[in-house]
Amino acid sequence: MATVTAGPRAVEDLARERYRRMVRAVALSCGSLPSAEDAVQEALARAWERAERGYDFEHLEGWVITVALNHTRRSWRRDRRAERFELGPSGPDDAADVVDAGLLDLRDAVAQLPRRQREVVVLHYYLGYGVAGIAGMLEVAEGSVKNALFKARGSLAQTLRVHEEVAE
Repeated sequence: MATVTAGPRAVEDLARERYRRMVRAVALSCGSLPSAEDAVQEALARAWERAERGYDFEHLEGWVITVALNHTRRSWRRDRRAERFELGPSGPDDAADVVDAGLLDLRDAVAQLPRRQREVVVLHYYLGYGVAGIAGMLEVAEGSVKNALFKARGSLAQTLRVHEEVAE
């Protein structure tokens, strides 16, 4: 992928055209719509600041998603530390409105996946990134992405099969 300079206008265009989709993707990964909104807004603000200084983004949307996912991970770790010291985390948020009611089982199944598998599933199946693109965004080997996708598909198939049997 060629590196291109994306000015503040490109960040504004991305925010206007893809904000909801990016928030939904991050929410599917982290399980919290409010946390996803905060993370995407923070990532867009950082992108805008960098764009003003002439930073060259290889892939602007990928950069924003990566920064947003990192932001949600840091928040999750901070909340976990707070729980251990009984300071009380912000608490889980209900992300039921992230997806249509008909996809609640899928959302719940994705939420049960380990963090890395959730991230690659969302980036691959929801946002449509290829293995190489995901590997670059997450700074892992392509084989790691393929492995995470393989394991995630197996887990999702099993979980959704159990949900289907219970529903019958």
